[in-house]
Formats: sequence, structure tokens, C-alpha cells
Amino acid sequence: MSAPAVAFYITGHGLGHATRMVAVMQVLREAHPAVRLFARTSAPPALFAAHLGAAVMVVPGAVDVGTVQHDSLRLDKPASLTAYAAFLAERPDRVQSEARWLREVGAALVVGDIPPLAFEAAAAAGIPGIAITNFSWDWIYASYVAQGQTQASLLRQIREAYGRASLLLRLPLHGDLSAFPVIRDIPLIARRVPRDRRAVRAALGITEQDPLVVLSFGGFDLYGIDFGRLGRLDGYRFAVSREVVGAPGNVLGVPPSVIRHDELVAAADAVITKPGYGIVSECLAHRIPVVYTSRGEFAEYGPLVEGLHRYTAATFISNADLLAGRWEPALRKVVGAPLPAERLEVTGAAVATRVLLEAAGLAAAVGEARP
Repeated sequence: MSAPAVAFYITGHGLGHATRMVAVMQVLREAHPAVRLFARTSAPPALFAAHLGAAVMVVPGAVDVGTVQHDSLRLDKPASLTAYAAFLAERPDRVQSEARWLREVGAALVVGDIPPLAFEAAAAAGIPGIAITNFSWDWIYASYVAQGQTQASLLRQIREAYGRASLLLRLPLHGDLSAFPVIRDIPLIARRVPRDRRAVRAALGITEQDPLVVLSFGGFDLYGIDFGRLGRLDGYRFAVSREVVGAPGNVLGVPPSVIRHDELVAAADAVITKPGYGIVSECLAHRIPVVYTSRGEFAEYGPLVEGLHRYTAATFISNADLLAGRWEPALRKVVGAPLPAERLEVTGAAVATRVLLEAAGLAAAVGEARP
């Protein structure tokens, strides 16, 4: 008899969905070492390999659409709805195909973050489907549809699919998730960081006294930043997870193969970003100040910005000032600023693991799953 399997369906939009499911997979694997993990996703396989190695089998493929974006800051609402309508046109065939695959791999449980397809496939395969998220696509698309109304049926179909979920584990900083029939709140989920602040800074060749600012824009490139202007901010060191041609000496291009992005964040004095759940959760977990910019009409933005101001030092920078490299006024507001006394609990991966093991009918092989 083969080992039990859990199939994770993960949207490939940005990287936040994948990184938080990686955190859950790590704890789940520790709690039940024999479990087989599958990641059904269009997110980069290298991200899973970097954290889990051969412990997870990535099955590439589109399981939802997300939003169509030109870059990290500009999204295309009509194109997003058109793309999702095309995806849903194949809904019956997709559901049956995924259900067959789930039966073939012997999946005991589906975990979805947060493709609607996951829960219809789980129901068709006769196994539980558990959601883990802070937002759902019907909530994101609602304002887009309201401006057009020609694709209002999309929302109904998405909500019907979410209605098939056995349970939603609702994360903090969430939006309207009323499409799910059964909801349980859990703490924040964030990745573990293997190297501490001092080790990361030593690898970068900087001291504790050098203010380190990390640029983070998810799975999308941000073009047009005047990196040359940053050379004038010689009191700061800036790190970005890719090489930057022609950048001044205080801009460090650090590929993930050298230092993981979450390690950079945990070692930073501030992060400059557009708010997405992945980067916000990691900044809040490590109490890192944030300079944030707007990201277009995306409903998740509001709850995330509220969380930034509630749990860390945060300030806004316009898209124009961001691209022009006019960062110093914003950085002065947050680097070294006092942090709020209130903080979020970051044990969501452990809490989720206990729920998932129970739903899959599995007993933990090693006591309590640790956060």
C-alpha cells in the first residue's frame, strides 16, 4: 500500500500563495514524514525545490487565472475577466480531469490556496477539500464585474466552487470570504528562515550598522526604477533578488540561489514593496518596517495596508516617487522607528497541519507539529 498523499492546488499569481503553502508543507512533512506531497500549480518549481527538495512533486499547470498584469504595479481588469471566462468554459472537463488525477495519485486530501477548481475536483474525487487563504477570487473580481456586468456569471460559478470546500482556514488580514460555508480562523503563516540576521549580513558583506533595504515585488518584475539615483543614498544598502546591470555600488543584486528572499527580508531594516500577503506576512513575522506603494485596483490592498500600520512601522510612497528613486523621505520615517506593541501570532502552519492531518485521517508520527 502506497504512502498517503496530500495534493496542494496553488494559484501561480504572485508568489505569496506558494510561499505560505511551502511553510505548511514543511510542517506537515515533519509531522508525518511518510506523507507524499503534490503541488499542482503554475508557480515556479524552483521555489518548492529550494525549501522541500524532493519531498514535494510539482505538477505544473494552470489551475486558475488570477489577474492579468503588465508588471508588478499595473493590472488589466477586462483581460483578467476575459481570461477567467475562457478558463471556466472548460470547467466540466477540468473538474473531471483533476478528479481522475487525484484518484490516480491516491490523494486523501486537497488543500487549496485558492483556485476554485481545487474544491470541485476534491468533491468529484470524493475527498475533503480544505481552503487556506486571506482572500478569494470572487471578492477580487467583484469590483471588476460591477464595472462591466457582462461577466457577472463568473462570480456565481466561482462562489459555487468555493461552496464545495469542506472547510476554510481563514488567515489574518482577510477580506470577504462568505462564499465558504464553514470557516475557522488560524494565525499568520510565514516561512521559516534558516539563517539569522547576522549570518545573512555577513554573506552580503555589510555590518549591523549598515541600513539594509530590500526591494520586493513578488513574482513580477518592476521596470523603470532609477537605480542610478540610489547611488546618492550612500547611507543605505539596497538588495534586490536579481542582478541589476549598471547599478551603483550600494545596490546589491542577490539571486535566490545565493541568499533566499525570505532571508533577505528577515535581515533587513526596511522593505520597499507593493503589498501582497507573502511579503506582508514575512515583514510582520520578523517585525520589519515597510515602505509600500499602490498596486492598482486589487481588493486585498486595503486589509494588508491596515495590517502594516497596525503591526509594524509603515509609510506610503507614490508610484512616481518609487520609480524615480525618491526614497529617502519615506525611509527616514520607518528605519529605526518605534514598532507597535501589538504583534501577530505566527503559528498558522502548525495549526493548519493539525487540521489537515485530521481531515486526511492521518496521525502525526512525531508529536505536535511545531511552528
